Amino acid sequence: MRIRYAALLLALMIARAEAGPLLEPGIYQLSPEAPEAETAAAPAAGEIHHEALASAVPDAAKVRYAFVSRDPGKALNKLVFVTDAAYRYDINSTSRLCTAYAFPDWNERSDAQPFCRTHIGSADTEAALAWTERGFTLRWADQKTLIRTEQVAATRKPSPDEIGACAVGGVCEPAAYGSVLQHYQVTHYRDGFSLQAPRPYIDVFAATVDTPVYRSAEDGTASGTLAAGRYAGVLSRGAEWIGIEEVAAGGATTPGWIRRDDLAGGELRIPQQATTAHLRFVLVVAPADDDQALLQAIDILDATTGQRRQILRDIDAEPLSAGPDVVQLLDANFDGWPDLSVPGYSGGAGPNATRNLFLFDPAAQAFMFEPTLSSLPQLDIDPATRTLTSASRGGCCAHATETYRYVDGKLQQVASWEESLSPDGEHLQTTEGTLRNGTMKYRTRTRKLPADWR
Repeated sequence: MRIRYAALLLALMIARAEAGPLLEPGIYQLSPEAPEAETAAAPAAGEIHHEALASAVPDAAKVRYAFVSRDPGKALNKLVFVTDAAYRYDINSTSRLCTAYAFPDWNERSDAQPFCRTHIGSADTEAALAWTERGFTLRWADQKTLIRTEQVAATRKPSPDEIGACAVGGVCEPAAYGSVLQHYQVTHYRDGFSLQAPRPYIDVFAATVDTPVYRSAEDGTASGTLAAGRYAGVLSRGAEWIGIEEVAAGGATTPGWIRRDDLAGGELRIPQQATTAHLRFVLVVAPADDDQALLQAIDILDATTGQRRQILRDIDAEPLSAGPDVVQLLDANFDGWPDLSVPGYSGGAGPNATRNLFLFDPAAQAFMFEPTLSSLPQLDIDPATRTLTSASRGGCCAHATETYRYVDGKLQQVASWEESLSPDGEHLQTTEGTLRNGTMKYRTRTRKLPADWR
């Protein structure tokens, strides 16, 4: 099973490499001169093209700077043009420059993710971006405009053959009959931006409502507001606070903090049945379609005072049926402390569901996300044998399990089993792995397919 995971990861890495490098995060400045246009196609017969370069940034936007984030967890840039406050994006007007873009492979624009896609398809209204690690070019489709028609007189009389060709086939030699030349202006819309100041932006925060901004994560007094519709670069993201940096029209930056509790709106809080002697848990969800809910957070409160002890956010999970039994407590690492479990992903049509595991750290008195356990499908935790077993199915004819133990506080695989149908469809191949002297050793057996196996 690990071999298949490695192959998939390698394929993703190759695909990302072929897509080219991402932009380095930071602040980019508009170059004083427009970049040269790409080599133009040769004019069609009877046409003369007059090339011209024009700015791709609308005058109304008044853009001199842009800022870019790069998500450390996936191949994604987000780009924001620092526009005039009065500028309004309108795809049907000259203000067709979207304030914010995400690329590559972005097609998810929504109120919560107000980032436009770039040049998917051939629509003239879609901006196209080309980039290297430290610069990018903005362009639109070339515009071709007829500016005049020129009549060219014949320079000689036609020959008999030319007379026949013109009369019968409509092919009239220009030198003998004259011609018409269409003069077009072909305008190339291009602007270039280059990196002025690298900044470690991991994301872009898009304000959907007027959002209070604080000087520090310890200061309870707001020092300003990020207006609805404006953007800021994200420097850090925690469960309680988001560290941001606003970029002004002149390129200057202002740091600040956004309290995540200020962003809550329309959320439901559902007390959970699971409790400890000192803690109680509240499920925080946002309503979704079909009586489902989106998991927003797990609020962990002091059982006596009701004060928050911790909040868990940014939990990757499918929509779920919200109720009082979503949060489960169990001892996943067999250290005697209760750990926290909530649903993850169902695994599609197959029984390959995952769950999100948060292990309790007694030293920090906090629950910590455990990524390895959270990625294992169909995880079964057996306190009697102190083992953790993950099971998976790939289609009708491939099944696998992996067994883990905690050794000196560290998770370690100790066994594996995989069974699948051979390529000829007549045999079963079984591979077993066992931990020996600190290394997994594997043995594969092939046997005739039993008559009742399927």
